[in-house]
Amino acid sequence: MMSFKKNFYKSLGLQKNATLAEVQKAYREAARHLHPDVNIKAGATEHFIHIKEAYETLSNPQKRQTYDKDFETDILASLPIRVETQFSRSALRYSSEPQYIYALISMDIMQNVKQASSPPSPLNIALILDTSTSMQGTRLEIVKASAIELLRQLRPQDMASIIAFDDRAFVVLEASSHTNIRHIESRIHSLQASGGTEIFKGLEAGFSELQRFYQPRYTNQMILITDGHTYGDEEASLQLADKAAEQDIGITCLGIGGEWNDRLLDELTARTGGYCAYVQKPRDIYHLLTNKINSLGKTLAERINLHFELGPGVDLQFALRLKPEASILPTKSPLRLGSLPGQSQQQILLEFIVQPLPKAVQQALLITGELTFDIPTEDKSYQLPFYLARSVEREALPETPPVAIRKALSSLNLYRMQEQAQHEISQGEYNQAQQRLKNVATQLLSQGEDKLASVIFSEIEHLQSTHSISSEGRKRIKYGTRALLLPDGKKQDSEI
Repeated sequence: MMSFKKNFYKSLGLQKNATLAEVQKAYREAARHLHPDVNIKAGATEHFIHIKEAYETLSNPQKRQTYDKDFETDILASLPIRVETQFSRSALRYSSEPQYIYALISMDIMQNVKQASSPPSPLNIALILDTSTSMQGTRLEIVKASAIELLRQLRPQDMASIIAFDDRAFVVLEASSHTNIRHIESRIHSLQASGGTEIFKGLEAGFSELQRFYQPRYTNQMILITDGHTYGDEEASLQLADKAAEQDIGITCLGIGGEWNDRLLDELTARTGGYCAYVQKPRDIYHLLTNKINSLGKTLAERINLHFELGPGVDLQFALRLKPEASILPTKSPLRLGSLPGQSQQQILLEFIVQPLPKAVQQALLITGELTFDIPTEDKSYQLPFYLARSVEREALPETPPVAIRKALSSLNLYRMQEQAQHEISQGEYNQAQQRLKNVATQLLSQGEDKLASVIFSEIEHLQSTHSISSEGRKRIKYGTRALLLPDGKKQDSEI
């Protein structure tokens, strides 16, 4: 295997996707300054020999292919995270039509990091609770009990704050290490439901509390629990999410019932590498919170971001995180992927559309950039060159995508079909929407997803009589089909 220090691309000042002409030009320029006939400085001869070796390797297609493979393997062996990519097809083809290709990217913590790691980094959490009038009764009582149990799970080094909001926000517990829970239980139990729902005020107060103990070495997270639909502050909420993302503060949202704004909360969480979960039954809140805190407490890699540029004629049509939680991602750089617990895996599905390729192109660049992440227990940050490309062939043989991609695309198709049905309903195309939902339900039955299929059939009847589906039914369908994207259809939220 070639030495990691022999970075031929860096030696010639090239990107990994450099063309042969660019390699030749870079070598001529370097040789003009380093050739022993013109440069007599100490070490110049050795440098020239290295430059010549780089040129001889990168200008030869076979040698370059072997070098790229060995070099990437060498880089990966020195990193705490293993990154692997599967493609839906081994090559692109010359075509007068655009063509799709999918890349499934998997990231795992290396075993030696798991074994050698010191305790995970401290948590800095702001729990933001909706106490508007709609939360009155069982919902609020369960949320309060869950908040107390969450505090009990925290370690002495962890920081936590609790914010309550309706049409204003107030701090129930200032950010601190709450090791003695009894004296603060009464303050949580005293919360009463009143007023409307203004999410921005809750987020703003939560963000402010996080700043009190904010440090990059902490796992910084806002957890929002709401059942209401905020109005008029959506843009301010999204701007705050962008501000949080800049500091790598994650946002997780739990939406209860059917009236909350799922599109807003999906966007809030996607911008920060978090996720949004639908809670049908309030009693599931404790389970979701416990899982989230346990996951955060086992984090070994944080602030995982993919900074990228697309290749010529390539569009990123869709980006989806499959693990550890299913979440639709924005398609602009950087992709904020959140954190990675030691016992889990990060898995991303990217959908590219490639415009017709010129016949002279032998390799199509899909995406290039770098994957950045932190390992807090080592107090180190990493930058991994990231590059996806496929060869171009005149006659691409028929091939079957890898099993993992086939399964992901099958579930993604169901999710997209129900999204299209929702759009058709909004446009008044009720017959098309009914037929599309029937197709989704039929496929779900064939997969043994009887409960979710039953929900869809019930909403089809509702659609036939009222030209609409219920708010709660829409969310059950949306988040039910999204949950199927998880490995083995594992639910990320409450039972359908």
